[in-house]
Amino acid sequence: MFEDMVKGLNEGGGSVRAYEACAKEARQRIANEPDNAAALILIASATQRFVDAYDELPLTVEAASREFEAISSIVETLGAAWASGSAERKLAALNSVAARLAPQKAASDRTDRVGLR
Repeated sequence: MFEDMVKGLNEGGGSVRAYEACAKEARQRIANEPDNAAALILIASATQRFVDAYDELPLTVEAASREFEAISSIVETLGAAWASGSAERKLAALNSVAARLAPQKAASDRTDRVGLR
């Protein structure tokens, strides 16, 4: 269901522009896939966070690999829940992914406030 987004990242070489395209695609799909809106906005948020963190900055192979694995894990978690068709599994997956992203967002917000970015 969402695996094509990870494929796009891989085909784009894991570049910042590939993540930017993924975030854009996820946001655009929401209009046509309202039942998937929550999952898509989480994917968009995760990939946009990557863009915001690395746009015009050096990106090491290690960081790129770590970020790709994190996004792949998010997409895998959401995809498995959606494939199950279970509302309970979908909700659990959404909460799991949101909980993973929340500390990263909070750290980014603190960095922005003190002007370190």
